[in-house]
Amino acid sequence: MSSDRTDPPAVAPPLLDVEGRAQAKRWLENWKRVGPILEQERWERVRALTDADAARDALRLFDLWQPDWPTDDGEELLLHQRVFTRARCR
Repeated sequence: MSSDRTDPPAVAPPLLDVEGRAQAKRWLENWKRVGPILEQERWERVRALTDADAARDALRLFDLWQPDWPTDDGEELLLHQRVFTRARCR
């Protein structure tokens, strides 16, 4: 027997309490300051790579691919190959 009435959706409790929201806000504000500094350092390190270092690091990235992981049919590997191809063309 079905009813024409539907129950109102249950109200979910907030994901964060007041302190959790304050902590998340502090983290975001800190990241806004630190993120660009870390990004600049990352690019400086990338620019300083020799061809041999870059080739070694690329091989390490390829070693991370696990073809037997569920839902990974090589999409990530193809994505990396596209990035490297674009970089090579520059």
